Amino acid sequence: MPCCNRLLLLATLSIVAYGVNVTSAADPVRLTHDGRQKSSPVFRNEGRELVYVDFTDATLFQLRRLVLADGTSDVLHSMSAAAEFEPTIAADGEAYAHLKLRGVLSISIVVRDKQGTVLNEIQPGPGFCGYRSPTLAPDHSRIAFSYAERGTQQIFSSALNGDDRRPLTDSTGINNWPSYSHDGRSIVFGSSRDGNFEIYRMNADGTNVQRLTDNPWQDSRPRFSPDGQRIAFTSHRDGNAEIYTMHADGSHQHRITENDERDDFAEWHLDGKQLVMVGERDGKHDLYQVTIEN
Repeated sequence: MPCCNRLLLLATLSIVAYGVNVTSAADPVRLTHDGRQKSSPVFRNEGRELVYVDFTDATLFQLRRLVLADGTSDVLHSMSAAAEFEPTIAADGEAYAHLKLRGVLSISIVVRDKQGTVLNEIQPGPGFCGYRSPTLAPDHSRIAFSYAERGTQQIFSSALNGDDRRPLTDSTGINNWPSYSHDGRSIVFGSSRDGNFEIYRMNADGTNVQRLTDNPWQDSRPRFSPDGQRIAFTSHRDGNAEIYTMHADGSHQHRITENDERDDFAEWHLDGKQLVMVGERDGKHDLYQVTIEN
């Protein structure tokens, strides 16, 4: 069977078996045109700007700021010589954070106010050790993150200076990609605790864990919509990375994108009707905005 037919069969079987429908969406609007590798776009300044990771070259990741009104883009921290990635911005707009590469496999979390002034740097442990996937509470009172220690990777939350660290998960496998709901009451995340990566939801204190997806393919990078009613995520269930949405309880799973190459890193616009993502087209990677029609 030709490769394209096998992929079509896989997609059809996943839709039939797991009740996944394709939601109609307008054609994606391309926002950048340089084609470089990118990741982790987030909105800021009331949705007028995007901050994202730009793979400047094989050894340097930079945070860039894209002004949506005119398409101009510049380096967010022009004086930084260190690789910076995985930005997160509090819903109240008063603070943001990102990861910083300090050395070989040593990664800290840098917390800044909205003007960019460094407030704190949460240092990792000694040796090959680092944080992943920081997410700020909507009122920037706390920060959650993924961290590996004692042979497992769990999700924790802490004060913005790293104090008062509290474990939110305690399971086998890898727990990653936490994201707060906009009311601060819930966190969605991915976990491999049941054999492969699925999407889970829990209270912000780690209680009441609920599994939201259940299929043999990887589901990752969940993000709550601004009203908390839907979750966007990346899934490989149709043979390659595509963007999906579902209701906050895991029901009504819909595929949003349909592309032979990779669509990943979905983030909601503040209006809850659009998503921004990293799309691969002809081997090049740019930011695209998708309007969800229903």
